Amino acid sequence: MDAPSRPRGRPRRGQAAADLLPADGPVMTAAHVAALLGVSDRTVRRDAHAQTIHGLLLAPRVWRFGRACLLARLRGTNCADIVYDDEILTIEQAAALLGIAPATLLAAAGGAVIPSVRVGGQWRFSRAALLHALCPQHLPSSPAPSSLAASPDDPPPPPR
Repeated sequence: MDAPSRPRGRPRRGQAAADLLPADGPVMTAAHVAALLGVSDRTVRRDAHAQTIHGLLLAPRVWRFGRACLLARLRGTNCADIVYDDEILTIEQAAALLGIAPATLLAAAGGAVIPSVRVGGQWRFSRAALLHALCPQHLPSSPAPSSLAASPDDPPPPPR
């Protein structure tokens, strides 16, 4: 018997677009980050508002976080050095990548919250630019917040 595949396309009525995001994908919700760190969703959102966790507020209560950026912060390395594969995405592809509705994506693009370009009346998005937007470079490289603090059992970060 074949394993069930991840649902594709639009979410069912009453199902949030974020429910389609894989837990191990490049983009994480506050719930994914909370499960990874062992803290509450509220703690993650509070730390993101305080800018101690790099994330992107796309709409009220709609936070998205880059997995690579979060793991780099946990290791104590600089997330500015992360390199992503680049490809050009349509509205539907970019919305699926971020786990948001296309209308939310268009509102964020129109408000210059996320990098985008309008070509011939159609919006286009760079996958690399979207993933880099989840880890804003203008935030200070402060020590990790208490919810991201390394435990004594974690290995030390590699030397620079």
